[in-house]
Amino acid sequence: MAGRLLQLLALWTIVVGVAQCCPELCSCQDKFAHQFADCSYKDLLVVPLGLPSNVTTVSLSANKIKILKSKSFINITQVTSLWLAHNEIVTIETDTLAALVQLRNLDISYNKIVNFPWQDLLNLTALQLLKMNNNEMLNLPKDAFSTLKDLRSLRINNNKFTTIVQGTFNALTSMSHLQIFNNPFTCSCSLEWLRDWILTTKISVPEPNVVSCEAPEHLKGTMVTLIPKLDCEAPTVKISYELNIVNTELYEGSTVILKYEALGSPTPQVSREVTGNCSCSAVELQITWITLTLAITVSGIFR
Repeated sequence: MAGRLLQLLALWTIVVGVAQCCPELCSCQDKFAHQFADCSYKDLLVVPLGLPSNVTTVSLSANKIKILKSKSFINITQVTSLWLAHNEIVTIETDTLAALVQLRNLDISYNKIVNFPWQDLLNLTALQLLKMNNNEMLNLPKDAFSTLKDLRSLRINNNKFTTIVQGTFNALTSMSHLQIFNNPFTCSCSLEWLRDWILTTKISVPEPNVVSCEAPEHLKGTMVTLIPKLDCEAPTVKISYELNIVNTELYEGSTVILKYEALGSPTPQVSREVTGNCSCSAVELQITWITLTLAITVSGIFR
């Protein structure tokens, strides 16, 4: 009998210990051998300390959290579902999510995120649901989802992506649902692949009427699937110069006139950068140092 009482006392101590581990404003409970922590709708400004180390589902939705720090979830690495929608998150520090290698569901939708630590996703190979919609994200790296072979649903709609690089979705062999609508796409040569991909993929791409162009002006409002075939030609730059600088010794005060021609369709945008001390106009360099480097960058087109 005494041994049985000791066992019950030990079990009670464990249960109380778990209960005490729950943050004050959260509700923690066991369901079906899983630990749930509900911290939603509490006007929290930061991720609370003291979440149970064995927690598997954490809801922090509908709070007022503005930043996720790199150590916010360092003690809850068993979590499989993390819900952070409807906060005021602007910044997610690098490595904030990288340790959550068992994560299957991640929801950071309806926040104000501009720069997301895309490299953190490389660790989250168990992800099946990823909701990033309704944020302020601008750039989507080509390798952002390269390790997410189990991802089934991806929602990046209602952001500020102007383009998606061809190959971005290649690794998503399990995906069945993709939301990309309501992004301000620039329908240039670099987006032609998306038109063809949407028309042929077996993945569900809902709301095609608002997967549309924001630019250029003459295509504004046009569905991406309806953009006409564009006359695309990769850019080239031809540089010529007056004065044979290969066989001529240059001195301070010498003048070299450089001419360049940028070709491509659409017409390339060109910027120039000269390294060295010189008096530089658009095409004329007045030498004040002997070693000069002219860099011409072509951008804004066939990308």
